[in-house]
Amino acid sequence: MKKSLLFSIISLALFVSCEEDVSSRDEVVGVWYMPQSLNRVSVGASADQLGGYSLNAWNYSLMVTTNTDQKFVDQMSEGIGAISVSGYINGDMTYMQGWKDEDFGSSHVYVSNYNWFSMFEGPNQDSETFLGLNLNNYNGGENMGDPFDSDSGFYGYDDDHFSAYGTDGLYFDAVQQIEYTFDGRSLTVPTQELTDFQDSTLTIGGTLSYSMIDVPANIPTKIMGYDGDISSDYGSWEIHIKEDGSWVEVFRFEEPQDQDGWTNVFVDSTVAEWEMKDDQIVVTYKYDDFWPDAGGGPGIGQGTWIYQVAYTYEVINGNLKLLNEFNMCGDEFERFCLEMLENEYQLDRGSLEEIKMVWELEFTKTPNLRKMRLYSEPMRKALARHPLYKIQK
Repeated sequence: MKKSLLFSIISLALFVSCEEDVSSRDEVVGVWYMPQSLNRVSVGASADQLGGYSLNAWNYSLMVTTNTDQKFVDQMSEGIGAISVSGYINGDMTYMQGWKDEDFGSSHVYVSNYNWFSMFEGPNQDSETFLGLNLNNYNGGENMGDPFDSDSGFYGYDDDHFSAYGTDGLYFDAVQQIEYTFDGRSLTVPTQELTDFQDSTLTIGGTLSYSMIDVPANIPTKIMGYDGDISSDYGSWEIHIKEDGSWVEVFRFEEPQDQDGWTNVFVDSTVAEWEMKDDQIVVTYKYDDFWPDAGGGPGIGQGTWIYQVAYTYEVINGNLKLLNEFNMCGDEFERFCLEMLENEYQLDRGSLEEIKMVWELEFTKTPNLRKMRLYSEPMRKALARHPLYKIQK
């Protein structure tokens, strides 16, 4: 009797376990949709770049813990001060993105008068002339771009340029050496005159510094997130989670070309495998790659490397949420890794205790493809040089 009862309990437990596995798989199998937001990771990426990587490459936050109070540069918020433009076009540029290489003294800075997150959105989206200033100083660098071509709208790697475009047809486009200093946190442009190809002139000058994110000592703080950052211009993702274990990520981006409805459509996909393991969805990406055969002398090696992501998940109100964390410096090179990131994010040496990538992805069953707005040709050229709108093909 006891043996029979024990057998029944074990059988029931196995049956319930199998039922839960089947039920868990059933609730996640299907096609799920998520818009690709503009965020501190995706800004400046092209459609080719976005579609060429898995969706988790573009949608994560960074959480840092420091042992002293620190300040982190916030490149996506409005800065302090302004680079001002005066003449027959007037305005203040208060949004800045840039980097400085302390070892080589190289720098690149881009400044605009438009909020990265709400550019050309809302009821007053066309009320203000677009202003964009691009400053470059690649000391000892190699040619990293095409030479100046006014027809294509692109410039050489070391060109400085300023553009101003209005919806009323007003425009100014100057390519010349522009004096500036940039220390990685603050930009100063001495007052100087710019002349475009029509011999029109404008005056620019001013100082603009980044806003900062306060990082209190010993408190995990989000310094680079994507939640709440929205844009109608960055396309969307769909994941096809299939019964046969296939996991297919599809990125779609549509860019209207004219008033007749002709649209440039970009689609790219990444194929992986998935399985349920310990109440997690484990996604396995396999990439074929080539590398120098350092061990056996000169030569080339070839093979497949595997990248796995283990998501905890939940389905709430018909939406699928995927959660994951990764310690960026959790190996034997931890101190070297932390010091490298302290330098990159301009934190005090020895202050960084931990830095994690955090994914909080939410998908729905409803397609949510969003198309880019249709812009005039002069504006398209200006946007093609704008870091935010490099997504344009």
